[in-house]
Amino acid sequence: MLNLTQRMKCIADMVTPGKRVADIGCDHALISIYLAKQGIAEKVYAMDVSKGPLSAADKNIALYGVEDKVHTRLSNGFSKLKENESDLAIISGMGGMLIVDILSLALDKLGDGYELVLSPQSDIYEVRKFLRENDFQIIDENMLIEDGKFYNVLKAVKIEKRINNNLDDKTEDKTEDKTEDKTDITINDNDFIDYMTSYATDQDFYDTYGKVLIEKKSPILKKYAEIKLEKLNNVYCKLSGKEGDLIIQRMSELNKEIHDLGKLLDMIR
Repeated sequence: MLNLTQRMKCIADMVTPGKRVADIGCDHALISIYLAKQGIAEKVYAMDVSKGPLSAADKNIALYGVEDKVHTRLSNGFSKLKENESDLAIISGMGGMLIVDILSLALDKLGDGYELVLSPQSDIYEVRKFLRENDFQIIDENMLIEDGKFYNVLKAVKIEKRINNNLDDKTEDKTEDKTEDKTDITINDNDFIDYMTSYATDQDFYDTYGKVLIEKKSPILKKYAEIKLEKLNNVYCKLSGKEGDLIIQRMSELNKEIHDLGKLLDMIR
């Protein structure tokens, strides 16, 4: 019987049924095998940069009798995956910056509607930021605790970038005589700067903690925030009696983090 860890099961449950899946950094291919055995994936490409894990993957694939659905490939990221050969990719068990690097090199293969299921072991902020800046929308996210460590599992989909999508409507009736709207609305420079600062701050906040998790009022996110808040408050108290520019700078940074965590807890209580 195939037993997945809680995190592996969470990853597998994020996969949209009927997709052709690329399991990047598949290790022993347990998630790939599970997707095949459960009839979730139409086909799975279990891919890894090292021969050792792929050899173990091949043995497991044969053991569970899914050779017709799971195929292994020695590949650095998406390099051995052809364009339009998969609809969804799983990347887990590695740091967030490595995940960002892998995705950066494969953006030309990830067209509109392509789905990602990611579970970075670090730098979740950088992963969320990368997805946002490259037209991926995070449509689901879960947080869990396994072996005393917090993990995030998120699902994103590539969306079509729309710029001036109402341009045709605006230019169609150029010759039509219309009554001009005389309403005078002015925004001064300071108002604009305040708006952009607020937007950037909110965006940074959501990249840090996860908008979907906040909307779900995730109890695990709440626990994470409470633990981190307590630690930061302790550090702040230890620094409060000391002097120096670096101490002042660090206390300012801590103050912002403490404020943001308080805001987060207010939102998910």
